[in-house]
Amino acid sequence: MGTLQSLLIVLSILLVGISLAVGLHYYSQANINHAQQTCFSELNHFASIAKAWWNTPPQQGGGGKSAHLSGSDPGSNNIEKLGLYIGHNFQMGDHTFSTKNASYEILDGGENAVKFQCLATTYKNGAPINIVFIYNMKTDGTQISIIN
Repeated sequence: MGTLQSLLIVLSILLVGISLAVGLHYYSQANINHAQQTCFSELNHFASIAKAWWNTPPQQGGGGKSAHLSGSDPGSNNIEKLGLYIGHNFQMGDHTFSTKNASYEILDGGENAVKFQCLATTYKNGAPINIVFIYNMKTDGTQISIIN
């Protein structure tokens, strides 16, 4: 076999290796972007459920436009009431629920606001995608922080 043929074989192997590496990187980035968009979609859905709960009178199982989700008064822990309203096997103790894409924690987001902490099942840089989503039910404003 000639030197030129050997050189062409080595170059072909390098080209295939580089193509595979670029393809895997592209697939990984697309997968991460898709996971983030799925989490945003679910977070928007849960925010709309929270808004419906907030507007519903307490006599009908809603929040009655309460100013805070948690408080020191007995029976004022609306986080658990909202979690049960959202569903998805809500866990009372740690205020979490999950979907096939992520696990979520419900927290008090401040006055008239709910805070969702999202940990996706997809990893980025060795850690799960982590998004903090605060939704103000009175103004319909959102504040989003992508932690990872």
